[in-house]
Amino acid sequence: MFSHKRHTRLAKFGDFGERTYHQLFDKPARFIATGFTLTILLGGLLLWIPWFQQSDSNVALIDCLFVATSAATVTGLSPINIAESYNLWGQLILMILIQIGGLGFMTIALVLLSVTGRKIGIRQRIIIQEMFNLDSPGGTIRLVRNILLTTVILELIGMILLALDLFIQYKYTLSKSLYYGLFHAVSAFNNAGFALWGDSLTSFQQDTTFIFTISALLMIGGLGFTVIADVSAKRSFKKISLHSKLMILSLLVVNGLGTVAMMVYEWVSHLGSLQDYSFFQALHIVFFQVVTTRTAGFQTIDLTTMVPLSIGLMMVLMYIGAGSASTGSGIKVTTAAVILKNVWTYLRGQRETVLMRRTIQAQAVSKAYAIAIFSILFIGVITTLLALSQPNISFTGLFFETVSAFGTVGLSLNVTSELNDFGKGLIMFMMLLGRVGSLTILFTVATQHNRLIRYPKENMLIG
Repeated sequence: MFSHKRHTRLAKFGDFGERTYHQLFDKPARFIATGFTLTILLGGLLLWIPWFQQSDSNVALIDCLFVATSAATVTGLSPINIAESYNLWGQLILMILIQIGGLGFMTIALVLLSVTGRKIGIRQRIIIQEMFNLDSPGGTIRLVRNILLTTVILELIGMILLALDLFIQYKYTLSKSLYYGLFHAVSAFNNAGFALWGDSLTSFQQDTTFIFTISALLMIGGLGFTVIADVSAKRSFKKISLHSKLMILSLLVVNGLGTVAMMVYEWVSHLGSLQDYSFFQALHIVFFQVVTTRTAGFQTIDLTTMVPLSIGLMMVLMYIGAGSASTGSGIKVTTAAVILKNVWTYLRGQRETVLMRRTIQAQAVSKAYAIAIFSILFIGVITTLLALSQPNISFTGLFFETVSAFGTVGLSLNVTSELNDFGKGLIMFMMLLGRVGSLTILFTVATQHNRLIRYPKENMLIG
Protein backbone atom coordinates (compact mmCIF):
# COMPACT_ATOMS: atom_id res chain seq x y z
CA MET A 1 0.00 0.00 0.00
CA PHE A 2 2.72 2.41 1.07
CA SER A 3 4.87 1.40 -1.88
CA HIS A 4 2.00 1.97 -4.29
CA LYS A 5 1.30 5.51 -2.95
CA ARG A 6 4.98 6.37 -3.12
CA HIS A 7 5.16 5.08 -6.67
CA THR A 8 2.11 7.20 -7.57
CA ARG A 9 3.65 10.33 -6.07
CA LEU A 10 6.91 9.70 -7.93
CA ALA A 11 5.00 9.18 -11.15
CA LYS A 12 3.11 12.45 -10.68
CA PHE A 13 6.36 14.25 -9.87
CA GLY A 14 7.92 12.73 -12.97
CA ASP A 15 4.99 13.86 -15.10
CA PHE A 16 5.26 17.38 -13.65
CA GLY A 17 8.99 17.45 -14.38
CA GLU A 18 8.42 16.21 -17.91
CA ARG A 19 5.74 18.85 -18.55
CA THR A 20 7.96 21.58 -17.10
CA TYR A 21 10.87 20.42 -19.25
CA HIS A 22 8.83 20.55 -22.44
CA GLN A 23 7.27 23.92 -21.53
CA LEU A 24 10.72 25.43 -21.04
CA PHE A 25 12.77 23.79 -23.75
CA ASP A 26 10.44 22.87 -26.61
CA LYS A 27 10.51 26.53 -27.63
CA PRO A 28 14.03 27.91 -28.23
CA ALA A 29 12.80 31.43 -27.41
CA ARG A 30 11.51 30.28 -24.03
CA PHE A 31 14.75 28.43 -23.31
CA ILE A 32 16.86 31.51 -24.11
CA ALA A 33 14.75 33.81 -21.92
CA THR A 34 14.74 31.28 -19.05
CA GLY A 35 18.48 30.74 -19.33
CA PHE A 36 19.29 34.44 -19.12
CA THR A 37 16.91 34.85 -16.16
CA LEU A 38 18.52 32.00 -14.21
CA THR A 39 22.00 33.33 -14.98
CA ILE A 40 20.99 36.75 -13.65
CA LEU A 41 19.47 35.33 -10.47
CA LEU A 42 22.54 33.22 -9.73
CA GLY A 43 24.91 36.11 -10.48
CA GLY A 44 22.89 38.54 -8.35
CA LEU A 45 22.87 36.17 -5.37
CA LEU A 46 26.62 35.64 -5.64
CA LEU A 47 27.28 39.39 -5.78
CA TRP A 48 25.08 39.80 -2.69
CA ILE A 49 27.36 37.56 -0.62
CA PRO A 50 29.56 39.82 1.58
CA TRP A 51 32.66 37.77 0.66
CA PHE A 52 32.51 39.25 -2.87
CA GLN A 53 32.03 42.84 -1.68
CA GLN A 54 34.48 45.40 -0.34
CA SER A 55 34.88 45.23 3.44
CA ASP A 56 33.09 48.56 3.99
CA SER A 57 30.31 47.86 1.45
CA ASN A 58 26.79 46.63 2.08
CA VAL A 59 25.20 46.46 -1.35
CA ALA A 60 21.44 45.85 -1.29
CA LEU A 61 20.02 42.75 -2.98
CA ILE A 62 18.09 44.81 -5.56
CA ASP A 63 21.32 46.58 -6.56
CA CYS A 64 23.16 43.25 -6.83
CA LEU A 65 20.40 41.89 -9.07
CA PHE A 66 20.47 45.10 -11.11
CA VAL A 67 24.24 44.87 -11.65
CA ALA A 68 23.97 41.16 -12.49
CA THR A 69 21.23 41.91 -15.02
CA SER A 70 23.32 44.71 -16.51
CA ALA A 71 26.35 42.42 -16.80
CA ALA A 72 24.53 39.35 -18.15
CA THR A 73 22.75 41.51 -20.74
CA VAL A 74 26.04 43.35 -21.48
CA THR A 75 24.51 46.76 -20.76
CA GLY A 76 26.70 48.69 -18.32
CA LEU A 77 24.08 50.55 -16.29
CA SER A 78 24.81 50.50 -12.57
CA PRO A 79 23.34 52.30 -9.55
CA ILE A 80 26.60 51.82 -7.63
CA ASN A 81 30.35 52.32 -8.14
CA ILE A 82 31.67 48.89 -9.18
CA ALA A 83 35.26 49.30 -7.95
CA GLU A 84 34.17 50.72 -4.60
CA SER A 85 31.45 48.10 -4.04
CA TYR A 86 33.04 44.81 -5.15
CA ASN A 87 36.45 43.34 -4.39
CA LEU A 88 38.61 41.38 -6.84
CA TRP A 89 36.45 38.24 -6.54
CA GLY A 90 33.26 40.20 -7.04
CA GLN A 91 34.73 41.88 -10.11
CA LEU A 92 35.70 38.46 -11.48
CA ILE A 93 32.09 37.28 -11.01
CA LEU A 94 31.03 40.39 -12.91
CA MET A 95 33.51 39.65 -15.71
CA ILE A 96 32.23 36.06 -15.98
CA LEU A 97 28.64 37.33 -16.25
CA ILE A 98 29.73 39.75 -18.99
CA GLN A 99 31.43 36.95 -20.90
CA ILE A 100 28.40 34.68 -20.56
CA GLY A 101 26.11 37.51 -21.63
CA GLY A 102 28.23 38.38 -24.65
CA LEU A 103 28.78 34.85 -25.91
CA GLY A 104 25.42 33.49 -24.78
CA PHE A 105 25.11 30.87 -22.04
CA MET A 106 24.20 28.20 -24.60
CA THR A 107 27.43 28.85 -26.51
CA ILE A 108 29.49 28.20 -23.38
CA ALA A 109 27.40 25.14 -22.52
CA LEU A 110 28.00 23.64 -25.98
CA VAL A 111 31.73 24.29 -25.71
CA LEU A 112 31.81 22.44 -22.36
CA LEU A 113 29.81 19.55 -23.83
CA SER A 114 32.15 19.41 -26.81
CA VAL A 115 35.27 19.44 -24.61
CA THR A 116 33.93 16.63 -22.40
CA GLY A 117 33.03 14.54 -25.44
CA ARG A 118 29.26 14.65 -24.89
CA LYS A 119 26.89 14.29 -27.84
CA ILE A 120 25.25 17.52 -28.99
CA GLY A 121 21.72 16.89 -30.22
CA ILE A 122 19.45 18.65 -32.67
CA ARG A 123 17.60 20.44 -29.84
CA GLN A 124 20.79 22.22 -28.76
CA ARG A 125 21.65 23.06 -32.35
CA ILE A 126 18.22 24.61 -32.91
CA ILE A 127 18.64 26.79 -29.81
CA ILE A 128 22.00 28.04 -31.13
CA GLN A 129 20.30 28.68 -34.48
CA GLU A 130 17.70 30.83 -32.69
CA MET A 131 20.32 32.69 -30.62
CA PHE A 132 22.41 33.65 -33.65
CA ASN A 133 19.56 34.05 -36.18
CA LEU A 134 20.96 31.34 -38.45
CA ASP A 135 19.06 29.99 -41.45
CA SER A 136 19.56 26.36 -40.37
CA PRO A 137 21.06 24.37 -37.50
CA GLY A 138 23.79 23.02 -39.78
CA GLY A 139 27.34 24.05 -38.93
CA THR A 140 26.42 25.40 -35.50
CA ILE A 141 29.13 23.48 -33.65
CA ARG A 142 31.84 24.76 -35.97
CA LEU A 143 30.47 28.29 -35.56
CA VAL A 144 30.50 27.98 -31.76
CA ARG A 145 34.14 26.86 -31.77
CA ASN A 146 35.09 29.73 -34.08
CA ILE A 147 33.24 32.17 -31.80
CA LEU A 148 35.18 30.99 -28.77
CA LEU A 149 38.53 31.12 -30.58
CA THR A 150 37.83 34.58 -32.02
CA THR A 151 36.76 35.89 -28.62
CA VAL A 152 39.86 34.61 -26.84
CA ILE A 153 42.26 35.97 -29.48
CA LEU A 154 40.69 39.43 -29.74
CA GLU A 155 40.31 39.85 -25.98
CA LEU A 156 43.95 38.85 -25.43
CA ILE A 157 45.13 41.35 -28.05
CA GLY A 158 42.97 44.05 -26.48
CA MET A 159 44.24 43.17 -22.99
CA ILE A 160 47.88 43.44 -24.09
CA LEU A 161 47.39 46.82 -25.79
CA LEU A 162 45.47 48.29 -22.86
CA ALA A 163 47.89 46.84 -20.29
CA LEU A 164 50.91 48.27 -22.10
CA ASP A 165 49.30 51.70 -22.19
CA LEU A 166 48.44 51.58 -18.49
CA PHE A 167 51.89 50.25 -17.56
CA ILE A 168 53.97 52.68 -19.67
CA GLN A 169 51.93 55.87 -19.66
CA TYR A 170 50.09 55.71 -16.33
CA LYS A 171 52.72 53.77 -14.31
CA TYR A 172 50.35 51.06 -13.13
CA THR A 173 52.03 47.97 -11.70
CA LEU A 174 52.37 45.05 -14.14
CA SER A 175 49.79 42.90 -12.35
CA LYS A 176 47.28 45.76 -12.10
CA SER A 177 47.90 46.70 -15.74
CA LEU A 178 47.21 43.14 -16.90
CA TYR A 179 44.09 42.81 -14.75
CA TYR A 180 42.64 46.18 -15.76
CA GLY A 181 43.54 45.43 -19.36
CA LEU A 182 41.73 42.07 -19.23
CA PHE A 183 38.63 43.43 -17.50
CA HIS A 184 38.17 46.31 -19.93
CA ALA A 185 39.01 44.19 -22.98
CA VAL A 186 36.29 41.70 -21.97
CA SER A 187 33.90 44.55 -21.18
CA ALA A 188 34.61 46.27 -24.51
CA PHE A 189 34.51 43.25 -26.83
CA ASN A 190 31.25 42.10 -25.26
CA ASN A 191 29.90 45.65 -25.51
CA ALA A 192 29.19 45.73 -21.76
CA GLY A 193 30.50 49.21 -20.96
CA PHE A 194 31.57 48.44 -17.39
CA ALA A 195 34.67 50.30 -16.20
CA LEU A 196 36.65 50.15 -12.96
CA TRP A 197 36.96 53.93 -12.83
CA GLY A 198 34.18 56.01 -11.33
CA ASP A 199 34.15 58.44 -14.28
CA SER A 200 34.06 55.60 -16.85
CA LEU A 201 36.80 56.48 -19.40
CA THR A 202 36.77 60.28 -18.98
CA SER A 203 40.35 60.21 -17.70
CA PHE A 204 41.43 58.69 -21.05
CA GLN A 205 39.55 61.25 -23.13
CA GLN A 206 42.56 62.18 -25.30
CA ASP A 207 44.52 58.91 -24.97
CA THR A 208 44.49 57.71 -28.58
CA THR A 209 45.92 54.24 -27.87
CA PHE A 210 43.41 53.47 -25.13
CA ILE A 211 40.37 54.98 -26.83
CA PHE A 212 40.99 53.41 -30.25
CA THR A 213 41.70 49.99 -28.73
CA ILE A 214 38.38 50.13 -26.90
CA SER A 215 36.66 51.45 -30.06
CA ALA A 216 38.07 48.63 -32.20
CA LEU A 217 36.88 46.00 -29.72
CA LEU A 218 33.44 47.63 -29.59
CA MET A 219 33.06 47.73 -33.35
CA ILE A 220 34.28 44.17 -33.93
CA GLY A 221 32.01 42.84 -31.18
CA GLY A 222 29.14 44.88 -32.61
CA LEU A 223 29.60 43.39 -36.09
CA GLY A 224 28.53 39.96 -34.92
CA PHE A 225 30.17 36.55 -34.79
CA THR A 226 28.59 35.37 -38.04
CA VAL A 227 30.04 38.38 -39.88
CA ILE A 228 33.50 37.76 -38.45
CA ALA A 229 33.31 34.09 -39.48
CA ASP A 230 31.99 35.01 -42.95
CA VAL A 231 34.73 37.57 -43.60
CA SER A 232 37.44 35.23 -42.27
CA ALA A 233 36.29 32.38 -44.52
CA LYS A 234 35.71 34.29 -47.79
CA ARG A 235 38.05 37.29 -47.46
CA SER A 236 36.32 39.15 -50.27
CA PHE A 237 33.61 41.79 -50.00
CA LYS A 238 31.90 40.49 -53.14
CA LYS A 239 31.66 36.92 -51.81
CA ILE A 240 30.38 37.58 -48.30
CA SER A 241 26.67 37.44 -47.44
CA LEU A 242 24.24 40.34 -47.71
CA HIS A 243 24.06 40.53 -43.92
CA SER A 244 27.84 40.85 -43.64
CA LYS A 245 27.93 43.54 -46.31
CA LEU A 246 25.25 45.57 -44.55
CA MET A 247 27.05 45.31 -41.21
CA ILE A 248 30.39 46.43 -42.63
CA LEU A 249 28.78 49.33 -44.50
CA SER A 250 26.93 50.33 -41.33
CA LEU A 251 30.26 50.93 -39.61
CA LEU A 252 31.10 53.51 -42.26
CA VAL A 253 27.66 55.02 -42.87
CA VAL A 254 26.05 55.08 -39.42
CA ASN A 255 29.23 55.89 -37.49
CA GLY A 256 30.30 58.40 -40.15
CA LEU A 257 26.99 60.27 -40.30
CA GLY A 258 26.65 60.14 -36.52
CA THR A 259 30.12 61.62 -36.04
CA VAL A 260 29.49 64.44 -38.52
CA ALA A 261 26.11 65.27 -36.97
CA MET A 262 27.42 65.30 -33.39
CA MET A 263 30.42 67.41 -34.39
CA VAL A 264 27.99 69.97 -35.82
CA TYR A 265 25.88 69.93 -32.66
CA GLU A 266 28.70 69.99 -30.11
CA TRP A 267 31.55 71.87 -31.82
CA VAL A 268 30.60 73.71 -35.02
CA SER A 269 27.47 75.31 -33.54
CA HIS A 270 29.45 76.81 -30.62
CA LEU A 271 26.53 75.80 -28.39
CA GLY A 272 27.74 72.41 -27.22
CA SER A 273 30.09 71.19 -24.54
CA LEU A 274 33.07 70.91 -26.90
CA GLN A 275 33.16 74.48 -28.21
CA ASP A 276 36.40 75.23 -26.32
CA TYR A 277 38.21 72.17 -27.67
CA SER A 278 40.39 72.06 -30.80
CA PHE A 279 38.97 70.29 -33.85
CA PHE A 280 40.94 67.08 -33.32
CA GLN A 281 40.26 67.00 -29.59
CA ALA A 282 36.53 67.35 -30.24
CA LEU A 283 36.65 64.74 -33.02
CA HIS A 284 38.43 62.36 -30.66
CA ILE A 285 35.60 62.61 -28.14
CA VAL A 286 32.72 62.63 -30.63
CA PHE A 287 33.95 59.62 -32.62
CA PHE A 288 34.24 57.49 -29.49
CA GLN A 289 30.86 58.66 -28.19
CA VAL A 290 29.13 57.69 -31.44
CA VAL A 291 30.81 54.26 -31.48
CA THR A 292 29.99 53.50 -27.84
CA THR A 293 26.42 54.84 -28.13
CA ARG A 294 25.50 52.17 -30.66
CA THR A 295 26.60 49.26 -28.50
CA ALA A 296 28.20 49.96 -25.10
CA GLY A 297 28.05 52.25 -22.10
CA PHE A 298 31.52 53.75 -21.94
CA GLN A 299 31.79 57.51 -22.00
CA THR A 300 34.53 60.13 -22.10
CA ILE A 301 32.28 63.13 -21.44
CA ASP A 302 29.48 64.05 -19.03
CA LEU A 303 26.33 63.47 -21.10
CA THR A 304 24.32 65.99 -19.10
CA THR A 305 26.47 68.78 -20.60
CA MET A 306 25.57 67.85 -24.18
CA VAL A 307 22.97 69.70 -26.24
CA PRO A 308 19.46 68.17 -26.65
CA LEU A 309 20.13 67.43 -30.33
CA SER A 310 23.04 65.18 -29.36
CA ILE A 311 20.90 63.44 -26.75
CA GLY A 312 18.24 62.80 -29.39
CA LEU A 313 20.84 61.49 -31.84
CA MET A 314 22.20 59.11 -29.22
CA MET A 315 18.71 57.77 -28.54
CA VAL A 316 18.26 56.99 -32.25
CA LEU A 317 21.65 55.25 -32.36
CA MET A 318 20.82 53.24 -29.22
CA TYR A 319 17.45 52.20 -30.65
CA ILE A 320 19.06 50.96 -33.88
CA GLY A 321 21.94 49.29 -32.05
CA ALA A 322 24.43 46.81 -33.46
CA GLY A 323 24.20 43.70 -35.62
CA SER A 324 22.30 40.45 -35.31
CA ALA A 325 24.22 37.64 -33.57
CA SER A 326 26.55 40.23 -32.05
CA THR A 327 27.28 41.27 -28.47
CA GLY A 328 25.16 44.41 -28.95
CA SER A 329 21.39 44.90 -28.98
CA GLY A 330 18.76 47.35 -30.26
CA ILE A 331 16.46 46.52 -33.15
CA LYS A 332 19.66 45.83 -35.16
CA VAL A 333 21.07 47.58 -38.21
CA THR A 334 19.68 45.04 -40.67
CA THR A 335 16.17 45.54 -39.29
CA ALA A 336 16.41 49.29 -39.84
CA ALA A 337 17.88 48.79 -43.32
CA VAL A 338 15.07 46.43 -44.40
CA ILE A 339 12.34 48.77 -43.13
CA LEU A 340 13.83 51.87 -44.80
CA LYS A 341 14.32 50.04 -48.10
CA ASN A 342 10.79 48.59 -47.94
CA VAL A 343 9.31 52.08 -47.44
CA TRP A 344 11.36 53.39 -50.37
CA THR A 345 10.21 50.41 -52.47
CA TYR A 346 6.56 51.20 -51.70
CA LEU A 347 7.01 54.88 -52.57
CA ARG A 348 8.49 53.92 -55.92
CA GLY A 349 5.60 51.55 -56.65
CA GLN A 350 7.77 48.42 -56.76
CA ARG A 351 6.63 45.00 -55.59
CA GLU A 352 9.78 43.46 -54.11
CA THR A 353 12.23 44.82 -51.55
CA VAL A 354 15.73 44.55 -53.00
CA LEU A 355 19.00 45.22 -51.18
CA MET A 356 22.29 44.98 -53.05
CA ARG A 357 20.71 42.94 -55.84
CA ARG A 358 19.16 40.49 -53.39
CA THR A 359 15.39 40.19 -52.88
CA ILE A 360 14.37 40.25 -49.22
CA GLN A 361 11.77 37.62 -48.33
CA ALA A 362 8.34 38.92 -47.30
CA GLN A 363 8.61 37.06 -43.98
CA ALA A 364 11.86 38.91 -43.16
CA VAL A 365 10.19 42.25 -43.95
CA SER A 366 7.24 41.42 -41.68
CA LYS A 367 9.63 40.37 -38.91
CA ALA A 368 11.54 43.64 -39.23
CA TYR A 369 8.36 45.69 -38.80
CA ALA A 370 7.25 43.51 -35.88
CA ILE A 371 10.57 43.99 -34.08
CA ALA A 372 10.54 47.76 -34.60
CA ILE A 373 6.90 48.25 -33.60
CA PHE A 374 6.90 46.02 -30.51
CA SER A 375 10.19 47.55 -29.37
CA ILE A 376 8.66 51.04 -29.56
CA LEU A 377 5.60 49.81 -27.66
CA PHE A 378 7.72 48.31 -24.89
CA ILE A 379 9.82 51.49 -24.65
CA GLY A 380 6.67 53.62 -24.48
CA VAL A 381 5.00 51.51 -21.79
CA ILE A 382 8.10 51.26 -19.58
CA THR A 383 8.86 54.98 -19.93
CA THR A 384 5.27 55.80 -18.94
CA LEU A 385 5.45 53.56 -15.88
CA LEU A 386 8.78 55.10 -14.88
CA ALA A 387 7.38 58.63 -15.27
CA LEU A 388 4.37 57.76 -13.10
CA SER A 389 6.46 56.10 -10.39
CA GLN A 390 9.42 58.52 -10.51
CA PRO A 391 7.89 62.06 -10.66
CA ASN A 392 11.10 63.54 -9.20
CA ILE A 393 13.17 62.58 -12.28
CA SER A 394 12.94 64.41 -15.61
CA PHE A 395 11.00 62.67 -18.36
CA THR A 396 13.93 63.11 -20.76
CA GLY A 397 16.24 61.32 -18.34
CA LEU A 398 13.80 58.44 -17.89
CA PHE A 399 13.16 58.15 -21.63
CA PHE A 400 16.91 58.12 -22.30
CA GLU A 401 17.41 55.51 -19.56
CA THR A 402 14.74 53.23 -21.02
CA VAL A 403 16.13 53.41 -24.56
CA SER A 404 19.63 52.83 -23.19
CA ALA A 405 18.43 49.75 -21.32
CA PHE A 406 16.63 48.43 -24.40
CA GLY A 407 19.73 48.92 -26.54
CA THR A 408 21.81 47.40 -23.70
CA VAL A 409 24.03 50.44 -24.13
CA GLY A 410 24.46 51.53 -20.53
CA LEU A 411 24.62 55.30 -20.99
CA SER A 412 22.67 57.43 -18.52
CA LEU A 413 21.87 61.04 -17.77
CA ASN A 414 22.79 60.34 -14.12
CA VAL A 415 19.40 58.72 -13.53
CA THR A 416 20.26 55.11 -12.59
CA SER A 417 21.27 55.79 -8.99
CA GLU A 418 18.08 57.85 -8.40
CA LEU A 419 15.66 55.08 -9.36
CA ASN A 420 13.55 53.47 -6.66
CA ASP A 421 13.22 49.69 -6.42
CA PHE A 422 10.22 49.60 -8.76
CA GLY A 423 12.06 51.71 -11.31
CA LYS A 424 15.11 49.47 -11.09
CA GLY A 425 12.88 46.47 -11.70
CA LEU A 426 11.46 48.08 -14.85
CA ILE A 427 14.92 48.89 -16.20
CA MET A 428 16.07 45.34 -15.41
CA PHE A 429 13.17 44.02 -17.49
CA MET A 430 14.11 46.33 -20.37
CA MET A 431 17.74 45.19 -20.26
CA LEU A 432 16.63 41.55 -20.44
CA LEU A 433 14.16 42.34 -23.22
CA GLY A 434 16.82 44.22 -25.17
CA ARG A 435 19.31 41.36 -24.93
CA VAL A 436 17.02 38.46 -25.83
CA GLY A 437 14.76 40.51 -28.14
CA SER A 438 11.18 41.75 -27.87
CA LEU A 439 9.88 39.00 -30.16
CA THR A 440 11.70 36.34 -28.12
CA ILE A 441 9.96 37.59 -24.97
CA LEU A 442 6.59 37.53 -26.74
CA PHE A 443 7.24 34.06 -28.18
CA THR A 444 7.76 32.69 -24.66
CA VAL A 445 4.10 33.36 -23.84
CA ALA A 446 2.47 33.26 -27.26
CA THR A 447 1.00 30.10 -28.78
CA GLN A 448 1.83 29.81 -32.46
CA HIS A 449 -0.44 27.92 -34.82
CA ASN A 450 -1.51 28.15 -38.43
CA ARG A 451 -5.04 29.39 -39.09
CA LEU A 452 -7.12 26.55 -40.54
CA ILE A 453 -10.00 28.79 -41.67
CA ARG A 454 -9.65 31.33 -44.46
CA TYR A 455 -11.87 34.41 -44.48
CA PRO A 456 -12.89 36.54 -47.47
CA LYS A 457 -10.57 39.44 -48.32
CA GLU A 458 -11.63 43.06 -48.17
CA ASN A 459 -9.83 46.33 -48.81
CA MET A 460 -9.72 48.94 -46.07
CA LEU A 461 -8.69 52.57 -46.04
CA ILE A 462 -5.08 53.10 -44.91
CA GLY A 463 -3.60 56.52 -44.21
